[in-house]
Amino acid sequence: MEAQQVHSYTCRDWVLDLCQLKNHGIVSSMSDGGLNLSPFDFTKNTIYRIPNAHSNSINRMRNIDYENLVATCARDSVKVWDFRCYNSGAVSTLTGDSNSNFLSVDSRHGYIAGGSELQGVDAELHMWDMRANNKPVRVFKDSHHDDITEIRFHPTNKDLLLSGSTDGYVNIYDLTIDEEDDALHQVINFGSIHSANFLSTKRIYTLSHIETLGIHELNDKSDELTEPKPIEFGDLRSSWDCEYVVDIYPSGYAACGSNSKNELKLFNFNSQEEKFDLNNPITFKGAHGDEVVRSVVCNGDVVYTGGEDSTIKVWNIPGSNIEYKLEFFTQNDIKDEDGDIDIRDDVDEAEAISVKPTTDADDEDEDEEEKNEKKEKKHKHKSKSDKEDKKHKSKKSKDKKSKSKKSKDKKRFKPY
Repeated sequence: MEAQQVHSYTCRDWVLDLCQLKNHGIVSSMSDGGLNLSPFDFTKNTIYRIPNAHSNSINRMRNIDYENLVATCARDSVKVWDFRCYNSGAVSTLTGDSNSNFLSVDSRHGYIAGGSELQGVDAELHMWDMRANNKPVRVFKDSHHDDITEIRFHPTNKDLLLSGSTDGYVNIYDLTIDEEDDALHQVINFGSIHSANFLSTKRIYTLSHIETLGIHELNDKSDELTEPKPIEFGDLRSSWDCEYVVDIYPSGYAACGSNSKNELKLFNFNSQEEKFDLNNPITFKGAHGDEVVRSVVCNGDVVYTGGEDSTIKVWNIPGSNIEYKLEFFTQNDIKDEDGDIDIRDDVDEAEAISVKPTTDADDEDEDEEEKNEKKEKKHKHKSKSDKEDKKHKSKKSKDKKSKSKKSKDKKRFKPY
């Protein structure tokens, strides 16, 4: 099936991310630090601009509520924007303890998290309470030793947070635990991370900068010593007949492109069965020319694409076989093995995460034997080889390490 282009918006610089707000339209983030809003009614050819949303390239943008709010991050800060009053500026500006260049951001459960570029020997992960002041309520300083390129909150468990980095690791944190080392619930050793996310309450995908894909099991808190083997798809460029992968969208599709062919393709993705329909792709002839497509958003039979040619294109796909939902992780989508909804009805989206500023009184009452038993159980879930590998890699010279990372595949995702 072939998509038909029906409209195009010309922007002032590279289009890096697209977000859909159902009350407003398509928000796009730019490499010049600006934000654009394109209404769903493209026949009016109207685009609203926030020219200086950030002082430099917006490295990542994410939906907060899918209706009015988005979060953005850049070298200067993490910001929250309300498009009911976007002309008034950001409703919140968040900064870290140091002058962090934020590369990744996510928001859920009333919290925002931002991941930074490598500074010195470590990259930092900050977390803020959206209802409190602008000071971080939690900071992880030693868990990654290179740029943090991905952050995702668990869709239903407010106490789990995922981060991915160019150091090759994806970390899952237990936010109920104060100590950073002990809070590291699981470590996945995969490769330089372009994208990672939860596919369901218990499954995680990882996509590397060299276009390799894996799907992994989220460790539980049982006494099982053996971690299930991941599903490895290998290098997608050969099996998908493409030159790069835009992203994997748990809401129902995957996107890949070919610069030499001036082409974009969408595949239907069943995240529950973890299968891609490679036999019935939707092709976008011409796409964004020989430039990279950075982001894709589906809205019924209409698809929006943004790319490094500084345009947002609108495509029509009558009778599309792409099945997707605007917000994938809802109560009707996330079910356990018994078919019941795997989320508490009394959990509000803005409910507080269990972030404990001090040691809980109950912990003080536990005797030493109980504490040791809990710690022993927790360490069973972490791959010993992965953790030892992390310790070994952290001792290397960061100057030598940065010089060795000269991959074109990685560079195209970092315009800053």
